[in-house]
Amino acid sequence: MKKLVGVYSVLLGISIMGLWTMLLTTGNVPELDTEPICLYFHLTAEILMGILLVLSGIGLIKKSRWGKSLFVLSTGMVIYSVINAAGYYANNSEWTMVIMFMVILVLSILFTLVQFKDYL
Repeated sequence: MKKLVGVYSVLLGISIMGLWTMLLTTGNVPELDTEPICLYFHLTAEILMGILLVLSGIGLIKKSRWGKSLFVLSTGMVIYSVINAAGYYANNSEWTMVIMFMVILVLSILFTLVQFKDYL
């Protein structure tokens, strides 16, 4: 199961960074013009989250001691981020994106619980 969670973490981290790359290169980030400072801080958090997800996934796949702890940290970032992003897209009536973020939310919570099943 740790390998599956690790693969999920790596794929999610790469996907987040890929999504932002696509949005920025296609000019689909209006906040770049309206709220650039806020966006730069947001992008910093998102890229950091993506990097931590990839690293934690690698740690879980390699069964490193730090993998689980880093996964919990990065998944905490994901949980906050997807709730926030779902609100943004719901405000714009983009329901497909809201559903996608809610699926990521549920998977992230479930995989975090799986990591701590021995403690529950």
